[in-house]
Amino acid sequence: MLQRSINHHAGLPDVDHDRRHAPQHDAEADALMSMLRSVRRNLKMIAVVTVAGTVIAAAVVLGLTPKYRATVTVLVDSRQTKILQDAEVVGRPGTDNGAIESEVELLKSDRVMREVAQRLDLKNDPEFSGGNGILSLVKTAVVVPLRALFGNDGEDAETDELAGIVARLDKETDAKRRGLTYVIELNAWSQDPAKAARIANMFATVYLDNQLAAKADATQRASSWLASRSSEQKEKLEQSERALEAYKAKNGLFNPGGENLSDRQVSQLNDQLVDARARAAEARAKYERLRQVTPERLRSAAASPDVLQSQVVSNLRGQYADIVKQQAEREARYGAGHPMVVAGRAQLGRIEGQITQEIQRIVSSAKTEFEMAKSREASLEASLDELKARAAEFNQASIKMHELEREVEANRNLYEAFLSRAKQTAALNLQIPDSRIVSQAEPPPSPSFPRRGLSIALALIGSLGLGIALALARSAFGKGFRSSAEVETMLGLQPLASIPLVDGRFGAASLEGRTPGLRALAHRADGEATRRADGYAGRLAGLSLKRPNSPFAESIRALYLRLRRQASEGRIGVGIVVSALPHEGKSTVAANLARVAARAGEKVLLIDGDLRKPSVAAALGLSGEPGLAEVLAGESDLGASVKRDPASGLYVIGGMRAMSGTDVIRLLASGQMTGLMQQAREAFELVIVDTSPMLAAAEADVLVDLADFAVLVVASERTSRDAVLTMLSESPDLERKIAGVVLNGTSDDFRRYDRYGGYRGQRHDAIAG
Repeated sequence: MLQRSINHHAGLPDVDHDRRHAPQHDAEADALMSMLRSVRRNLKMIAVVTVAGTVIAAAVVLGLTPKYRATVTVLVDSRQTKILQDAEVVGRPGTDNGAIESEVELLKSDRVMREVAQRLDLKNDPEFSGGNGILSLVKTAVVVPLRALFGNDGEDAETDELAGIVARLDKETDAKRRGLTYVIELNAWSQDPAKAARIANMFATVYLDNQLAAKADATQRASSWLASRSSEQKEKLEQSERALEAYKAKNGLFNPGGENLSDRQVSQLNDQLVDARARAAEARAKYERLRQVTPERLRSAAASPDVLQSQVVSNLRGQYADIVKQQAEREARYGAGHPMVVAGRAQLGRIEGQITQEIQRIVSSAKTEFEMAKSREASLEASLDELKARAAEFNQASIKMHELEREVEANRNLYEAFLSRAKQTAALNLQIPDSRIVSQAEPPPSPSFPRRGLSIALALIGSLGLGIALALARSAFGKGFRSSAEVETMLGLQPLASIPLVDGRFGAASLEGRTPGLRALAHRADGEATRRADGYAGRLAGLSLKRPNSPFAESIRALYLRLRRQASEGRIGVGIVVSALPHEGKSTVAANLARVAARAGEKVLLIDGDLRKPSVAAALGLSGEPGLAEVLAGESDLGASVKRDPASGLYVIGGMRAMSGTDVIRLLASGQMTGLMQQAREAFELVIVDTSPMLAAAEADVLVDLADFAVLVVASERTSRDAVLTMLSESPDLERKIAGVVLNGTSDDFRRYDRYGGYRGQRHDAIAG
């Protein structure tokens, strides 16, 4: 009997353990291969999405109105052109990033766009006015009545109409700075290439004209203001000058040389007083010296120099000296009593008297000089005191005068500055813009929008990417099983085989798996088609015999060999083929497995256990009566119900009569069914029972108890994981008997079998023999 080779309950943790210890690059490779398989399974969907997206994009692109782009470049000139030094009223724009970006905004400002619209008369241009468009109709039907309702006048309507043109013009133009340069690029889009060039050039022209207008306006306003201020300042200057002169006249302030007159007079009197005091002191000293002069001191030459300098005194002193000398000679010759000596003595007395008189006269004269000097000193002191008092009064008046003078000087400076600046501004008639056009816009030779080739190519790439993304999303978020690895990971059950998707037209075309992506012409190998009259189920049941070299047949042989390898004895035993839901292909798998095993030399019995919808006999082209239901009901013996398949030598117990659920459970749970299964186990090496879907019919659980093993068929990408897990949780006995899982209708590429055709044939021959 067949023995299970894996532990169902421990399978999933073991798999996780192996995966945790697998190399990282193997996990990445598995993920990549999984993605490639997902793409391969959904090639048709990817192709449809790609073609549809490309066609739609091409239709849209070809239906768009072509537009032409014209470009004009403007340079914000950082150089300054000056005709008069410091004569410009409006300074030049800066050259930092903020200033250049501000110029870009000015180029696309609302004022510039309005003037462009007016100069080019875009109001009457259908491309910008949109007179025939849907928006214009909506505006006429809705906006105009609302405006009339709320009482907007005609001027507002005109402004609104121009605002719409400006908004359209704003959408059809763009301005930007070229890198970090001072160059601004403006692009204009239009359906007419010449119009696009005119719009771009008009933007640049209006921008430069606005610069000149702004400068001229600022200069005019500055000139008028300067003229007004000059007149005001002139009047202030005249008023301040008149006030100064009136104050000077009132206070007797006169200063022709720019120096204070009182100070100069005080200085002069002070110098005279100093001189007078010196003279008085000198005269007094002279007088005091002369008062001390006596004839005795004069005779001893100790007299004052002022006396000695007198000519009279000098003559008298000379005479006196001569007489004294003669007197000495006479006394020596004649003696003291001689008359000549006496006469000489009298003569000396007379001379001394004369000297005394002369000294007195000199003293008197010195006294007079001293008194005069003293009187002059007193007079000068009085005059100086008087002048100082007058100077103090003058200085007090000068403070106010200096204040008036400063006011006059300040008003004069301001007047001269205003007058000079006003004359410079009035003379500045030439205005130079701060920007210049580098290159004029020319009509473009070809449309710039849409770029049809590039747009279609991008649409092709984008649609292809979208198709691939949808395919990966479909695989990532799908509820079904896509591969045997997922079955093993999710369920912890051993995969036995993966049966590929086959073409429903296999009677006229190849079934080698070359066109798995054409799902519209393909069917899954489920054998549960609702219409058996077309013979499709029969073709699928005989596919492994009619196409022995197909991937389908190869997968059935692989399933048989793995079941044979799990058997520990000569007999494989009684096995049931189950599925969770209808139309998963269990009947087709059961029929083909039984035929392959029979062709391999096994003695095989195939029992159609789905008494509600028996289909095995019809699929194999055999008579279904009497069938299993008749045998269990005692209406026929076992020998009459067993049929032989001439194509493979397979023994079949079929059926044609559909029964109710109650009758089916009663018959399958009867002792006749148990005895039948025991006889079949002893008579055949392999017994295969096709059962009802586990979740759709309750009687399948009865057959689980009678079987040695079970083969679970799961439809790839159709059967949800929840359905399979629900089936296993509700039928614990089934889970213990499952030998493995068959993943039916996979989209994996089985063309690799074509490279080994010779080997495949040898393998098939070996099994068939």
